[in-house]
Amino acid sequence: MNTPQQRVPAPAHLSDADIYEQLIGAVLDHRLAPGTRLTEEKLGRAFGVSRTRIRQVLVRLAAEQVVVQTHNCGATVASPTPADAREVFEARMLIEPSLIAGFIRQAHTHELECLIALLAEEEAANHRGDRRAAIRLSGEFHMKIAQGAGNATLEKILHELISRTSLILMTFGQRSPGRRSKAPLRVHEHSCGCDEHQALVEAIRARDVREAASLMKRHLKHLLEHISFEREPVPGPDIEFMFRQG
Repeated sequence: MNTPQQRVPAPAHLSDADIYEQLIGAVLDHRLAPGTRLTEEKLGRAFGVSRTRIRQVLVRLAAEQVVVQTHNCGATVASPTPADAREVFEARMLIEPSLIAGFIRQAHTHELECLIALLAEEEAANHRGDRRAAIRLSGEFHMKIAQGAGNATLEKILHELISRTSLILMTFGQRSPGRRSKAPLRVHEHSCGCDEHQALVEAIRARDVREAASLMKRHLKHLLEHISFEREPVPGPDIEFMFRQG
């Protein structure tokens, strides 16, 4: 059964940054599927802005490899390949052990409390069967670690990688580790792994930099290993309805 499309409320006067955040949020929240056409005219009507402003936002998303722009064909949400998926996770495995080490060295108590609160929200989303929210919260968990590490450059890089990870999960889905069936789970039926996130939190609490970095790399390796590289059809949304203001 398809999930009903959701409209996104927004302020009456939108900046380019506001439009960008709504579009990237729709990707992270799995409402914009890979291959979805992003028509400047429809988005302009939906947001109540000119096509020129929409074009500027799409150029930014293309630079982050979330959107693909083709001459005479417009923009579409990127459709990652298996090679793209491996590259993204290899990049994450390079930078996230360093980020969690930085978090342990730099973060304050309230930042750890925020991380624990996100984990609790992720667990609650899993328990109520809201996999879409669980996957979004998983990404926020990793971004919170990056923010607390105090390295703005790596934080920016990870933001792009997490957006691309979301597209990868939308495109391929994941297998459950203990599943006998070869059929892949749909993307909203599996998330980043609360148990492994809990282990990361415990290593942070213990201020064990080596263990935390090792756990992070292992966690990301597990995520890549459980991706099912079989595409599943995803219905395209009505983008004008989704983003219409008022």
